[in-house]
Amino acid sequence: MNWLGRLFRSTPSPVARPRTPSLARSPAIHVEGGRGTYTAFGYRSATIADRDGRSPTAGSGDLHGTTARERLYAQSREFRRNNGLYSGMLARARSYIVADGFKLQALSEDAEWNRDVEAAWSEWWRRPEVTGLLSGPRVEAMVCDELLTCGESAVVLTSRGLQVIETEQITGPQLSDDGISRDDAGAPTSYHVCPYGRSGSPERSRGRRYAPTDIIYVAALDRPSSSRAVPPCQAAFPMLHRINDVCDSEAIAWQIQAKIALVVNRESGLPIPGAVAREDDDRSDDEADGAPSGKWVTELDYATIFHGEVGDKVSGMERTAPSGSFAESLVMFLRLLGLPLGLPLELVLLDWTKSNYSQSRAVLEQAAVTFAFWQQLLEDLFHRRVYLWWLRRQIASGAIPIRDDAEKHEWIRPAFPWIDQLAETEAAAAMVDRGFTTHAAVVKSRNADPDTVVDQVDREVRRAIERAKAIEADLGVLPPWETFCGRTPPKQAPKGAEAPKGAEKPRESAPA
Repeated sequence: MNWLGRLFRSTPSPVARPRTPSLARSPAIHVEGGRGTYTAFGYRSATIADRDGRSPTAGSGDLHGTTARERLYAQSREFRRNNGLYSGMLARARSYIVADGFKLQALSEDAEWNRDVEAAWSEWWRRPEVTGLLSGPRVEAMVCDELLTCGESAVVLTSRGLQVIETEQITGPQLSDDGISRDDAGAPTSYHVCPYGRSGSPERSRGRRYAPTDIIYVAALDRPSSSRAVPPCQAAFPMLHRINDVCDSEAIAWQIQAKIALVVNRESGLPIPGAVAREDDDRSDDEADGAPSGKWVTELDYATIFHGEVGDKVSGMERTAPSGSFAESLVMFLRLLGLPLGLPLELVLLDWTKSNYSQSRAVLEQAAVTFAFWQQLLEDLFHRRVYLWWLRRQIASGAIPIRDDAEKHEWIRPAFPWIDQLAETEAAAAMVDRGFTTHAAVVKSRNADPDTVVDQVDREVRRAIERAKAIEADLGVLPPWETFCGRTPPKQAPKGAEAPKGAEKPRESAPA
């Protein structure tokens, strides 16, 4: 045993220590080896890592973020421009988080006031942005895209409407300034926003400071000591590079093998005479072991021909591209790629061919937990602030009457995707029947306003009953009113239904 092995071998302590019976029966752990060997003990493992030069970098969240934040932003945007997997993955997450937008529901005690406010909000939300080019749902999508791409987003509140800015525009006049001034407790006191110049970079000299009340800053901070966020998928960036390398290497292997169809094996091992091809003037015969390069091959525009003689063996080129483990390796890489956003492989590839209902439901429920986190972040830091800013301006201008409970409201989030509509409808109906949930909660889970749905149902039922009564007045028969509003009629005949005039009534069965 060398001296390193003796160093790592556990030796009994000279001081006897009390041990529990279960621990006393456990075998001792001995680790043999030298540099790069780790034990099962956490603290000792950290010590050995430190000695091997693998010690992690300690520091606050700002220490790590300040040194690499701008480069991470640039890398994330580069991936979104040029990498279909990354771009598609973020777009898929945004489609579940935002979908067709959050729905406002005013909750004051006055139902008519609520309807008026919701109607006014819907009208303003059609074009809330300063340029008039973005609708409200598109603004939501852009804010969510910035969050998923860079980890933070911002919207300036102006007299003309909302101005969506990119996270790189929040930067200070000096290179060392991150663009956000804070008090001693870390609360923001001002934001420095710079416009883009002709070079494509923010012009620090033209920056403008905004008070926290004039800007909506949404950030997914990963540490309490972080002042600025970083791309949430930055931990998967190395995986994206590996996926690109694997796909490139396989594509090159395909290209090389596609050019070779046959291989000629000669028993003598001598060059094949008579073939004509271009010479390699840079290589002498001695350097090629007496075989001139390219002498015995004919190259055409669409093929390569090897000339053989009697006794030569001709075999087809074995196709080994892609490699046998290419598909499995790529699938595993893609699974790891979606982990930071909680996206299962089925969502990354949009491939459900190998999943049944239970598996699909399980992976989507896990993904929905992550989606709910981003939805809550948007609701708390973006939607509520935008609505209250708009509502207070409307009340101040007199467009909307003031009320003590005017600011009471809630947001109906985008619906969870259907997997098996019949099964989920029956499950929701059973939960309502058992009292585990309410009809309003189920309607909200489908991204619909319960009051609106109930009002529509009321109108449909009244119209259906009136239509059924009109038929009864004409023909003397009351048909099931459910038929006229898309509902299933009861199995028994409705009350008051009678046979047509002049028709013989069916005989009643004799009592048992």
